[in-house]
Amino acid sequence: YSDRRIGVMAVKNGTLGPNESSDIYANSKEIVDLLVSLGAELNTAKTLICLHINGPSKSIEIQSNCNLRQPDVSIAISKLSNLGILRIVTSPGKARGRPSSIYELAVPLNEAILPFKNKASERISIIENQLSRLSELTNSV
Repeated sequence: YSDRRIGVMAVKNGTLGPNESSDIYANSKEIVDLLVSLGAELNTAKTLICLHINGPSKSIEIQSNCNLRQPDVSIAISKLSNLGILRIVTSPGKARGRPSSIYELAVPLNEAILPFKNKASERISIIENQLSRLSELTNSV
């Protein structure tokens, strides 16, 4: 993705100073890219990093900060929630309709990325076993 919004929003909301924004942007973009290369979906990775940088956020804030559409945020929130790394705080709304939800990471970032790392490690193990079996078969032919 090419937007700088995740890091820029952290500056706007006071989480970071202006000098830190370029480092945060570069690091957050690289983390998102690495998570995607490990098999995470782009929007899930962006939402994870956005919540890490910006802290507890409503869906509309995630949409704005990550430059995502509402359905993409909902899917990402669902995936992060299913992994057990997201906390959803529901507060009753003042108006009619659904209560408002605030999303936040339930664990530090280094723990939040563990499901993605574990899944990648499992794939590596399967590929190593397949390569070994392939060598055995080709040597016996």
